[in-house]
Amino acid sequence: MTDRIDILGTGVDDISQKEAIEAIFQLARSKSRGNCVVTVNSEFVMMARRNKEFRRILRNSNLALPDGQWVVFSKLILGGKVHDRVTGVDLVEKVCRRCAKRPIRIGFLGGFSNVAEVVSKRQKKANPGLQVVFFEAGDPTMGYDLRLKKDIDRVGRIDVLFVAFGMGRQEFWIERMRKKLNVGVFIGVGGAFDYLAQVKRRAPKPWQDLGVEWLWRLLHDPVRIWRMRVLPAFFVLVLASFVKRQFLSSSK
Repeated sequence: MTDRIDILGTGVDDISQKEAIEAIFQLARSKSRGNCVVTVNSEFVMMARRNKEFRRILRNSNLALPDGQWVVFSKLILGGKVHDRVTGVDLVEKVCRRCAKRPIRIGFLGGFSNVAEVVSKRQKKANPGLQVVFFEAGDPTMGYDLRLKKDIDRVGRIDVLFVAFGMGRQEFWIERMRKKLNVGVFIGVGGAFDYLAQVKRRAPKPWQDLGVEWLWRLLHDPVRIWRMRVLPAFFVLVLASFVKRQFLSSSK
C-alpha cells in the first residue's frame, strides 16, 4: 500500500512511475474485476471540490496517480516524497510494454474516429506479443452503455482497458460500468490517445522534464485556457493549506 496525500480533499498516491506500472500489472494478473486507476491533475482536484460524486469516485479508485506537475508539486509540499509524474501517455506505453508476451488482454476505448485502432496497432508493433483484443471509439453517454457492453462482452475478458473519454466523462463511465463488465483494470487516460496516435504532438522531452508540458499544450491548443482557468485558484488554495498545516504544527 502507498501513502495517499490529501490535496484539497482529493487523495493522491505518493508513488513512483515504476511502482505504479508494477501495481497495475499485478492487478491485471490477479484476474479480479472492476479495479480503477485515475490520473489526477489540478483540474481533477478542483472539479472534485465542486462535485461530491466525482470526489467519491476518485477516493474509491485503486490508484490515484499524480498526472499534472502542479499536483506533484502540491503533493511534495503537503508531505509527499516521490517526484514522479505518471501521465496517461506514459501509462499506456509502459503498461503495454510490461504486459507484452504475457497472457494479459488489452483494450483501447475512446478517442475520435479510428484513433483507438491506430493506438492499438502502434502498441502491438512496439511490443511484439501484446494481446490487444479490443479497440473502439465508443461513447460515454448512458444511452450507448448497452451497445458498448455488448461489444466488450463479445471479446470476453479484458485485463486492462484504457479509457480515453476525457476528464470526468471517463471516470463517470467507469463508475457506471466497472461492476457490469468483465474488465480487470480500467485506466482513465484522458487525451493520451491523440498523442500516441500522433494526432497531436507531445511536448519535447526537455519541456516534460522541466514540468511545463501544460504550457506546451496551452500554446498549441489555446482553447485549453478555459479548462486551465482553475490553476491560479488551485495554487492559492494549496499554499493556504500548506501554511495552515505549518501553523497548526508549530502551535502544538
